[in-house]
Amino acid sequence: MIHSKVEFDALSSELCGFLRKHIVAPHLDFGPTTPLSRLGVDSVSIVQMLLFVERRFGIEIPDSELTHRNLESVDSLARSVMSLLDQGKETTGFPK
Repeated sequence: MIHSKVEFDALSSELCGFLRKHIVAPHLDFGPTTPLSRLGVDSVSIVQMLLFVERRFGIEIPDSELTHRNLESVDSLARSVMSLLDQGKETTGFPK
């Protein structure tokens, strides 16, 4: 099943919320297309984001998805997650 733009936007918004709450400095203003590198997101923060996604959606993100392109911004990560969900790899459904 292909997820809708509304679901994509909800996922992107949820990831931005996670970043705001757990990763980036409170004063930083950013959006879903802001490069994560501009926010000071490092490899440890990427791992935290990926673990959040895996727990939240009950999916495993394969190493093949851990590319610069897929981890460039919140939106690029959201596209990768939506693709995995569309491939039927979800176990808990969307949204929770």
